[in-house]
Amino acid sequence: MKRLFTIATLLLVLSSAVSAQTTMNVRVGQVNYVFKTATVGEMNFVEGSSLIIDGKTFGIIDGSSASVDFIDEISLGDNEVADNTVDIVYNGSTANVVVAGNIASKLKVTATGAAVSVVQDESLQQEVTYTLSGTSSNGSFTMDGDHKASVVLSDLALTNPSGAAIDIENGKGITVTLKGANTLSDGAGGTHSATLYIDGHPTFSGEGSLTLKGLTKHAFASGEYAVVAGGTITVSQAASDGFHINERFQMDGGTLNITSSGDAIDVGFRGVNKGTKDQYERNGFIELNGGTLIASCSGQAAKALKADSTIVIAGATVTATTSGGAYYDTAEKDFSSSSAVKAGGGFQMTSGTLTATSTGSGGKGINATDAISISGGDVYVTTTGDLYEYGTDDTKPQGIKSDGNITISGGNVYVCAGSYDGSATAFKPGDAGIFTINGGTIMGIARKKTTVSAVSTQKTATASKQKITGGQTYSLSGVSYTIPSNYNNSSANVVVSKPGL
Repeated sequence: MKRLFTIATLLLVLSSAVSAQTTMNVRVGQVNYVFKTATVGEMNFVEGSSLIIDGKTFGIIDGSSASVDFIDEISLGDNEVADNTVDIVYNGSTANVVVAGNIASKLKVTATGAAVSVVQDESLQQEVTYTLSGTSSNGSFTMDGDHKASVVLSDLALTNPSGAAIDIENGKGITVTLKGANTLSDGAGGTHSATLYIDGHPTFSGEGSLTLKGLTKHAFASGEYAVVAGGTITVSQAASDGFHINERFQMDGGTLNITSSGDAIDVGFRGVNKGTKDQYERNGFIELNGGTLIASCSGQAAKALKADSTIVIAGATVTATTSGGAYYDTAEKDFSSSSAVKAGGGFQMTSGTLTATSTGSGGKGINATDAISISGGDVYVTTTGDLYEYGTDDTKPQGIKSDGNITISGGNVYVCAGSYDGSATAFKPGDAGIFTINGGTIMGIARKKTTVSAVSTQKTATASKQKITGGQTYSLSGVSYTIPSNYNNSSANVVVSKPGL
């Protein structure tokens, strides 16, 4: 590599740093370190081969330690760079990186072509803001360290055909701010986990958008909990899960639209293999407190919303759709079905809107291992698949199913389960569970009769052998519902309930 400075010329240039110029810029390959001249202080030469600026060691001639970078150019300028920032601009096959001088000694920055890597020193105590912009069809950003960080995506279009587009390994809080329109993609056939991977607990915010495409596996994956607070995030394609998260997923605002082959959102327990499951608050939860979520998946037995523990809807507008059919797992000797909502624990809804649709054989609308409780909001469940049979066993396209109790005490709940002869039940509690209605407006339509517990405090009305036609409004005892266009049932049992019935 050509060196532009001898020791003599370096001394001459550096002596001018006390002039009116505000910055000293040290370029190493594609990385430009920008120091404020007012705060640089004493600069030291080490045996004539290295230069130390504000704690950052640079090599100036060949023969320096392999652990330092060689200076290509030093210049003076007037454009200051904000402290604690790193700006990365992708431009086709290359990337230009600007590092604020006050953190230069705490970062190891490598830029080769359009692949940029940053390793934070363990002594770093400041939160660094990384701003990524520009376009590359063969680029990436990786970052590792022990401190929290902020990442700003600003009109970024980044594709890595051989790995993750962005891989952050800090294991700390990562704020991801969306500005403008951003797209991230990987390539098929890789060994990486996701196009966007964050080993930590990221929070997405901002007014911009982000489109993710996961061709190898997941579109987004997180090693800890993840929060969506703002912005518009779209998963246009995922070979496996759209969002694959350990510990917890929380949505407070923004818009999230996922299309995937596997589960749209899959939240697993964190630490369960080490016996530490209970040390993480709300471990395995999905909490939807606000915003708009649209989740759609097509894989066999895939789930639109899947959590190892409880799913809570408390204000969000949610549309969850599955189209894959069921199958029989011969190893587990059990069925696996698609579910618009699948909770490994309970399901709770207090407000918001849920539209849950499952069109595959044996598919479920809401399926929970523990109790289901609906006290408010609007719930619309439709399952249109056929009965799925394996030998003498089968699994049915149930509407709302729990292995425990089902309790409705408020809100509006409309369920159409199992078109034609799907043998489904609108509300199906566990063998030892009961279905209780203590409030709300309810209509359940299915081939099989729903049994309502006698301990219910709100009365019900029923009808049998009803012809239900998609697109038409059906009414019974003052409860009316416009049937989804894809649902038909020639001989349905109907149950309704409302205050004052």
